[in-house]
Amino acid sequence: MAKKKLKLKFVYDAPVTLSFALVILLLFVLDKYVFKGSLSGQWLLSPTAEGGVLPFAFSDFHSIARLFLHVFGYTDAPFLICNMIFVLLLGPAMEERYGSVIIGIMIFVAALFSGVLNACFCKVPACGAEPVVFMLVLLCTMMHLSRSKVSASSLAVIALFVCMQVMRKNLNGIIGVVIITAGGLCGSLFAFLTSPKARKAKKNEAAMAEFNDANSPRFSVKSTGKTSRFGRKNSYDDSEETVIGSIEL
Repeated sequence: MAKKKLKLKFVYDAPVTLSFALVILLLFVLDKYVFKGSLSGQWLLSPTAEGGVLPFAFSDFHSIARLFLHVFGYTDAPFLICNMIFVLLLGPAMEERYGSVIIGIMIFVAALFSGVLNACFCKVPACGAEPVVFMLVLLCTMMHLSRSKVSASSLAVIALFVCMQVMRKNLNGIIGVVIITAGGLCGSLFAFLTSPKARKAKKNEAAMAEFNDANSPRFSVKSTGKTSRFGRKNSYDDSEETVIGSIEL
């Protein structure tokens, strides 16, 4: 009796979210063990207001780059891991809903907006992906609102996230907490200007219904494992995942 083979596929299912997390981790390791903190000091801290530690200057390229790059900077490993858990839990689902390009734009907007606010009102530079994390939490809440539901769990996560920021004693005080929440809110509001991929999926489902219709000449047998009345097996695959390898057991 032939042994049945189990084939596993490794997929890079959320390219923007996974790349974002991997870049943060890589920069943290390089800054801590190779550059000894100089990388974050030059690039991964947000600019500050005049009179602050890193005052913003339009003529300084470092200042302009820091407006966005500060979300990649971390000096505390436990805090980095905590934020990456949020990003990797919420990011793939939101990327599946809105698409990789839109999520990438949202991350950029949240980072840029929080960086600009920090450069306008704060004396101490900020770093970390908290604006992006808060943005993902808000997007998850919006997903439930789009279904005419108010998710108690999502509201609880928002409240706990804000409480965590207050209890951590942000170096910029309550202004720093407001900037984090404002950055995340600004990035998430971009979702109102886009059409989630879930809506597009409904059209694809209608097309697939016809495709799987036994009376249709395009009858698909992939989901049932049966042979069509034309004696052909369909090889159609509607998956958008990127397959990067496979294992046969």
